[in-house]
Amino acid sequence: MTKHKSVLFFVLFLVSVVIIFFNQSGPVLLFKNYIAVTLRPFEIIFSQMGNKFMFWQNAFFSVRILKESNVKLATENLELYGKLAKLSQIEEENKLLKEKLNLYNKNFWDTSLASIIGRDFENNRSFVIDKGVNDGIAVGMPVIFKGEVVVGKISDVNYNTSKVKTIIDVSSKIAAVSFTGNVSGLVRGLGSDIIFDLIAKNKKPEIGDLIISSGTDGLWPRGLLIGKVKQVKSEDSQVFNTADIELLADFRDFDNVFVILK
Repeated sequence: MTKHKSVLFFVLFLVSVVIIFFNQSGPVLLFKNYIAVTLRPFEIIFSQMGNKFMFWQNAFFSVRILKESNVKLATENLELYGKLAKLSQIEEENKLLKEKLNLYNKNFWDTSLASIIGRDFENNRSFVIDKGVNDGIAVGMPVIFKGEVVVGKISDVNYNTSKVKTIIDVSSKIAAVSFTGNVSGLVRGLGSDIIFDLIAKNKKPEIGDLIISSGTDGLWPRGLLIGKVKQVKSEDSQVFNTADIELLADFRDFDNVFVILK
C-alpha cells in the first residue's frame, strides 16, 4: 500500500513539473509568443484606424458646430451692419444739417415765442397763436419752428391772437434757392404739399438737396429752411423745371412757434 502511494506521488510530481515546464518555456509559451507577434501588426492597424475614425468624427462635429456658429455670427453681423449703416446715415444727415444751419444762422432776428391755441384740422393750412397786435405782431411776418424751419406767415391779427397761414396754403409763395446756391426758383403751396417751381431749364436740383429762402422777394429772410427735394420733374413741353419738396416739419407735431418781428 505504501509502495502504491509512493508511485502515485511520484507521477503527480512529474506531471506538475512537465506542466510548469511547458507553460513557462515550452511549446505553450512559444505558441503564445507566436500568436502575439502575428497579431501585433493587426493590433497596430486597428488601433490606428480607430484613432483616425475618432479624429474624423471629432473633426466632422467640430466643423458642423463651427459652420453653425459662423452662420449665426454672419446673420448677427448683417443685422449689426444694417443698424450701423442706418445710424451712420442719420448721423451724417444730422451733421450736414447742423453745418448748414450754423452757416446760415449767422443772421439774428428778433423773434416772439407763441403758443398754438387753435388748429385747422381739416386741411392743416392754418392755425391760431396767442400773440397779436399787443405783442408787436403784424400781417406778413414770417413764422418759423425751432431750427429756423419755415412754417408760414401771419395772415390776420387781433389784439391778443393772430392767424397763421402755413406754407402749404395755395396763396403761399417764397423765393427760394438750393443750399448750394446754383438752383433758384419759387416755392409755392399746393393745398396739401409744396412745389419748387420756375426753375431754369438748364438747372436741376439734386434729390435730397435742401431748399432755403433766398431773401430776394423782400418778404422772407434769407436762409430759412423750407424742405428738401424728393423728386425732380423736367418735361420738354414745359418752360421750367419743377421739383416736389418734402416738408421738414409736420405742423401737427408742435405746440409752439416763433414769429420773426424784424
